[in-house]
Amino acid sequence: MSMKQAGTTQLAQSGKAYGGRPRHRERDFGRVFTGLLFALFVVTLLMAILAGTDVYRGLNRESALADDQRLSLTLLANDVRANDQVDAVARAWVTAEGVDMVIAEGDEDLGQPAMADENSTEARSLLQGPALVLRETLPSGVYETRLYRYDGTIMEEYAMEGAPYDPEKATPIVKSSIFDFSYTGGLLTLKTDAGEAVVALRCAGGDA
Repeated sequence: MSMKQAGTTQLAQSGKAYGGRPRHRERDFGRVFTGLLFALFVVTLLMAILAGTDVYRGLNRESALADDQRLSLTLLANDVRANDQVDAVARAWVTAEGVDMVIAEGDEDLGQPAMADENSTEARSLLQGPALVLRETLPSGVYETRLYRYDGTIMEEYAMEGAPYDPEKATPIVKSSIFDFSYTGGLLTLKTDAGEAVVALRCAGGDA
C-alpha cells in the first residue's frame, strides 16, 4: 500500500470515528428524553387519578349529608305524627326566667314570634330560637317531646311537663343552620337546611 493510500485510509477511519460520537450522543439524548416524557405522563396520570378520587369523595360526602338531612326532616315529621293529639302542638321560648309557652288549640295558629330586641323573649332565649313542643297526655301526667336548635344542631328531648330544658340530656338529630316552624289551619310546617315538610294534623281535622 502506498503512503498516499495509507493516509487516505487513516483519514477516513479518523473521520468515521469522529462522526460517530454525535450520533451516539443523539441516541443517549433520545433515550433520556423518552424516559422523562414517560415519567411526566405517569405523574400527570397519577395526579389526575388523585384529583378525580378527591372529587368523587367530596360528592359522596355531600350526597350522604343531603340524605341525612332529608332523613332528619322525615324523622321530625314522624315525631309530630306520633304525638298527634288535641292541644299537642306548642311553641316555647326558654329563658333564664322560665319558659314562655303558647299552645295551639285545635287548628288555631301559634302566632308570630316576637321581634328580637334586647328585651324580647327571643333575644333572651337560651336556645337558638323557639322550641317546638309536642305534648302527650298520659294517665301519669303530661310529657313533652321538645325539638329545638342548640349549638348548631337540632335536638330532641323527652321530658315531663315542667322539667327544665337540658340540652345535655337531649338527642342530637342533625346539624342545621335553620330550625323554624309554623302552625296554622291545622298544618304544621317544619323548616331545616334540608327544606320544608308540611304535616296536616288529624287532631285539627287534617290528614296526616
